[in-house]
Amino acid sequence: MGDALFLKHPEYLTVLDDKGALYHGADQEWFPLLWQRKAGCGPTTASNLVLYNRRQARPIGKTDMVRLMEGMWNHITPGIMGVHLVSQFTKGIKEYLALQSLAYSVASLQVAKDRVRRVPLQAITAFLEQALRSDQPVAFLNLSAGEVKNLDPWHWVTIVGLEQRDGEAFIHVYDGGTQWLINLKLWYETTTRSGGFACLQRAENL
Repeated sequence: MGDALFLKHPEYLTVLDDKGALYHGADQEWFPLLWQRKAGCGPTTASNLVLYNRRQARPIGKTDMVRLMEGMWNHITPGIMGVHLVSQFTKGIKEYLALQSLAYSVASLQVAKDRVRRVPLQAITAFLEQALRSDQPVAFLNLSAGEVKNLDPWHWVTIVGLEQRDGEAFIHVYDGGTQWLINLKLWYETTTRSGGFACLQRAENL
């Protein structure tokens, strides 16, 4: 037996390029500059969170998506270590929301490097459940993928679904315009660095 939660409208995150190809969310490789393409996972993931809350049934064009990503870059600007703190991400997206007069707050959960101080896995799944039940995608910061083979280290991705079955926890994520299934429990048990999660909250949920 198991439970599964997904975003209600995945079409809100569909991106269409000028050749008719469809993508699951944005791809940092679309940024025009090399450094942006190398380090732009944070602003790209934040752009996915904002895009979803535009609640557009039609796919956004790739050009417009890149425009959103570049606007977000001005607030979530990677340094030499990228965007390696949850606080960097939340501070930047709050600035963007305020500038755009968007009535959202930002919720976050940090996962400590030290296993003794680390929040239990149940706290993480509870955070994800609450966000997904509120129909909000979740930004996931992974600095060390541990034993997970299909997740890049030092990277932000967008969580769009959660499955829990037989004591295991899996997340569905968008990364690079593609959907992936990640073993969240394996990540939690084997990651050697800190990490974290963040999502938007609409005004009526405050």
